[in-house]
Amino acid sequence: MINSIAKQLMAHTKKMAFLLMLVTFTTSVWASDVDVAEKKVVDVTSSIVDLLEKNEAQYSSDINALNAMVRREILPLIDFDAMSKLTLGQHWRTATPQQRQRFINAFREMLVKSYAKSMLKYKGASIKGVNSVPNSKPGYVLVRTVVTPKGAAPIKADYSVRNVSGVWKAYNVEIAGINLITNFRTNFTREASTDGLESLIARIEKSGS
Repeated sequence: MINSIAKQLMAHTKKMAFLLMLVTFTTSVWASDVDVAEKKVVDVTSSIVDLLEKNEAQYSSDINALNAMVRREILPLIDFDAMSKLTLGQHWRTATPQQRQRFINAFREMLVKSYAKSMLKYKGASIKGVNSVPNSKPGYVLVRTVVTPKGAAPIKADYSVRNVSGVWKAYNVEIAGINLITNFRTNFTREASTDGLESLIARIEKSGS
């Protein structure tokens, strides 16, 4: 009887030890993900604000040069597939493959044309990662940063990123409490429900052209 109990305790102890090792390993992987993802976001955004400062005169007078920089330095690190899917919400599920691709392309161009110019106010800003956390899903991280523009108060900027084939890409951003996906999804859902998805896509294509 005693031997049987001892064996059960030993087996239970081994299982708990293995589970602890697994949890520790998983936690260390997540911690590593957080560190790598945060460094990537901070490095990229710091590089961008430096470019904005160094080339302010050119970018202020030549919107095409500014847009080209955005396409070259920023767009490759944005997961537009995931961002578009989340933004369209229920309408993504009913969209055809062609409509999805048209929306992705149009949404990307609209964002470049709409927000590139406003980026200049962040020229020379300092970027600091603070308390970034892993998502419950491996390969996903919420990178929390504080952006301090020159002569202005700090602003919270949170980036939802995921690992796409070894590259950390952002699929959402929340700046000063304004969530990009939530903001667009509310408006796009209303428009698509009222006028139809095709009409929404056509309008975005026109605005980004």
